[in-house]
Parts: sequence; C-alpha cells; structure tokens
Amino acid sequence: MAARKPIRIRFVGDISFNDRYIELLESGTKPFEAISPVLKEADLAVGNLECLAEGSSENEKKVPRIKTSVKALDALKDLNLGLVTLATNHVYDNLKEGFENSIQKLNELHISYLGASTDKTEATLPHVFEKDGWKIGFLNYVHEDTNPKLPEGADVYPNMFWMHQIIEDIMRLKEEVDKVVVLLHWGGKCDYGYFPHEEQIGQAKQMIDAGADAIIGHHTHTFQSNMVYKNAPIYFSLGNFCFDDIVNGKSVWPIRESGRKSGVVELEFSDEKTEHRVFPFRLDGLELKPDDSLKSDFAKWQRRFSLIRNLPGGYALYYYLLKRWEPVHFHAEQQNITMTGVAIQKVKRIFGGQ
Repeated sequence: MAARKPIRIRFVGDISFNDRYIELLESGTKPFEAISPVLKEADLAVGNLECLAEGSSENEKKVPRIKTSVKALDALKDLNLGLVTLATNHVYDNLKEGFENSIQKLNELHISYLGASTDKTEATLPHVFEKDGWKIGFLNYVHEDTNPKLPEGADVYPNMFWMHQIIEDIMRLKEEVDKVVVLLHWGGKCDYGYFPHEEQIGQAKQMIDAGADAIIGHHTHTFQSNMVYKNAPIYFSLGNFCFDDIVNGKSVWPIRESGRKSGVVELEFSDEKTEHRVFPFRLDGLELKPDDSLKSDFAKWQRRFSLIRNLPGGYALYYYLLKRWEPVHFHAEQQNITMTGVAIQKVKRIFGGQ
C-alpha cells in the first residue's frame, strides 16, 4: 500500500476581537494580512476562539469579561480557519444569546467548532477532519483553574477538564481515527508564565499514554515551552494570537509584552512520523507581523524549561522565585523596561527622585 501524502495542520492560540479590534475589523481593516498566508498553506487551520459575540446582557459573575460584535467575527474568514475551539473560560461571558450569535456566524462562515454547546451531550463530542485518506480526531476541554465562573443554571455547557473522562475519550476516539489531537484551555496556575505547571507535564504524559498523538494548549497569554513524549509533540500554550487590552468600565487589564510574542504551530503527520515547527510572530499594536528574531527568545526559554524539569527540586525553586519575581516582572513589562530599570525607579523614589 502506497504511503499517504503528509497532512499539515496549523494552530494558533487565543483569538480575541475585543475592544479596539471591534471598530478596526468592522471598518474592513485587515490587521492579520501578513500572517494569513501561513494559515492558508495548511490543510487545516485551527484556532481558539476566546472572544464570542455580544448579547443583550453579560455574566456579571465573570471578571474580566470580553466581547466582540457579530460583524467583527467576519474577520475569521481571512484566517482560513476550518475549526475553532470553544471550551474556554470566556465562553459564557455574553450568556446564551452571545454564544448563539457566535454559532450562527460560524455556521455562515462554514467554520466547524467543538468544545461547547447549548446541549450537554453535543459539547463533549469530538471533531473528525478527513482529507487525502487521513482521519484526524480533535478533542477540546477547559480546565476549572482558568476561572470560567459559570453561574448556577448556565445554559451553555463547555466541555470541562476531567482527567478520567479525557483518558476515556482519547481511547475511544483512537479506535476511529488515525491521529488524536487534544486541545486544552488550561494552565490557570501559570498565567503569563513561560513554563507550564508541573502537574500539567504529568497530565500530558497520561494523555499520550492513552493514545493522543499531540497536545495543543492555550489560555496563559504567553507562548510557553514545549516537549516531546513518545514522539508526540506537547505545546502547553500558544499564547495570544490577537488580543487587545480588556476594558470593563473603569478597570483595564493590559496585554503584557510577553503576551505579544507567539507563533503558528504546525503538526505534519505522515505514515512514518510526526513533525512539528513554529512560525513566530509578534503582535505590534493590533497588527500581526512575522518575526523570526523570536526564535532565539523561544529557544532560550526552552533551554530553561529543560533545566528545571531535569534539576532535582527545579520546579520547587521556580515556584518560589516566581512568587517574588512576578510582581516586578509584571510592572517591567507594562512599562516596557527591564527589571533593573524598575529597581532603579524604586531607589529614586525612596531618595525623593522622579
């Protein structure tokens, strides 16, 4: 039997047409034009639709909330997306009306989706993509630690992260398809961190042991380090694809500098092996621009990730330092200066300087 032609699937992280993106996209401006060719070259492009359309009311229990307009969602067609994931912590921000407005638009654009529904059973179903003799199965879940804040009686059902159920789903789907890709909205304990939480490594390995051929994650806003286990690529988080500062009333949640560095991840499945690669890009204002200089930055964090994983007590030390480093790191990124610059500012204030 002749070998099948390899199939290439490319993935992007959180897609959010919130705040300033609404007016920009409604005007017909195309801020993704420089990166869209990368997605159009794929057999399938997959993204995490973080921001859904607005409705007439919002989930007041969730802070911060994000929303976009139905018209702005038309920009999804410029990305050549064939599939989006909906199991996110913002899936109910605009209640059932906003969810249904989004589903209607996805159907109009002929974009498939999985991971959430107004029907409990449908929310748990996988998506199977078929092309050139391949059957690729996708599963999508959202972890409770991402803070979905669903009120009692919520009538939209995201597919929640339960390890025992995920293992069962992988094993069942594996019998029906050639490859299984698990798409996870997780890592709430490491928001804006460059490394996944230690428990995520063990969970990812369990999924691979159950039959998953790749894991693609999102939610943390940063492009996190990756690893390979039993020849299966694990990308813990792809960070932001596009995201604007979140404004709720007088409160603002700005996107940090690290949240502006990301990449399109490619999985290439062949009968012999699975290959993976990254096409790095930067969020410049609201515009996406390819940026190969980020390869060295990603490689630096990759080396550090390998070090803490293999160093006895490495993760314990990492968490210890993170608790003390994070507030300073956050301020440095917001001011677009180094942590040394933050320290100098503090010294100047102590001694009455500006």
